[in-house]
Amino acid sequence: MSESPATPVASCPECGKLRADLDEAGKRIADLESKLHELQAQLNRNSSNSSSPPSADPPGAPKPVVKTPTGRTPGGQPGHPGHHRHRLPSERVDKVVAYVPTVCDRCQAPLSAEPGPGDPEPTWHQVAELPELAAEITEHRGHARTCPCCGRLNRGEIPPEVRAHVIGPRLAAVMSYFSSRHRIGRRGVEEVVETVFEVPISLGSLSTSEAEMTDALAGPYQEAQETVRAAPVKNTDETGWSENGQKRWLWGAATATVAFFVIHLRRSYEGLQALLGETIQGIVCSDRWAAYSKLPPGRRQICWAHTIRTQSTTRSISWCLLGSKPACVTRPRMLIRGVA
Repeated sequence: MSESPATPVASCPECGKLRADLDEAGKRIADLESKLHELQAQLNRNSSNSSSPPSADPPGAPKPVVKTPTGRTPGGQPGHPGHHRHRLPSERVDKVVAYVPTVCDRCQAPLSAEPGPGDPEPTWHQVAELPELAAEITEHRGHARTCPCCGRLNRGEIPPEVRAHVIGPRLAAVMSYFSSRHRIGRRGVEEVVETVFEVPISLGSLSTSEAEMTDALAGPYQEAQETVRAAPVKNTDETGWSENGQKRWLWGAATATVAFFVIHLRRSYEGLQALLGETIQGIVCSDRWAAYSKLPPGRRQICWAHTIRTQSTTRSISWCLLGSKPACVTRPRMLIRGVA
């Protein structure tokens, strides 16, 4: 007699639930193992396997490796692929020095100064050098003449708009660039101007120049503010800032073409409003700082980079609260003004 096929066992609801829980536990274990591996890599990081300085090494870290001198000269070694310098276009060349052979080095026959049809293109080597940077000084003189008829002394007055400035616009722009973009102190700017440009200048003149530059940039600053606030998407952030030794916050918002900055007293929603206006328009891409949580959900997008860094704990809200990825931000010109 042939055996009848076994009757399939009916699926058990409890077994199905246990299998689902087991699969979920396996996934969670895999995530936790990955996170543990990352944390162990961070704990094992020291000056021998990262860019951290030896002073930051934990007590059990291996001693820094002292490289044994190889005896080779510094720089590229024989066989190393060369990195050739980029040739600047002819419109950037201010002076050309030509080295033309005059006689043949084999038969001593005279050679033409002009290239022949079969002669190759000349070789080239460009040298960059600064011109003399001593500032150009313009002296305005008001002359006096005595009238031969009545004896009155007449003077040619220097115009008030000329007497109002002792620094020209280009030098003033360079000084403002040093102090604002590179945050060089006034005494440092004073030293650069006197040493490099050979122009003695007082700290008071520097302060006056900064105030004039602030007034001159009021229009572009307002234009940048209006453009960023009206943009459909803007990326925002804030960082600490020192103003006359007092703690401030530098708030910044950027689109693909414009960046706008405000210095504010607080790292709060009031600072964000000082940056983007009382009624915030468009979508704001930011990190998870508490000040941004007051934005309506339809106006907020969490930064993707921050989401990626914490994806193991924020997977449920990964890839932002809303819509499209923000446009890439290039490096635009910065305009900064203090806000009380």
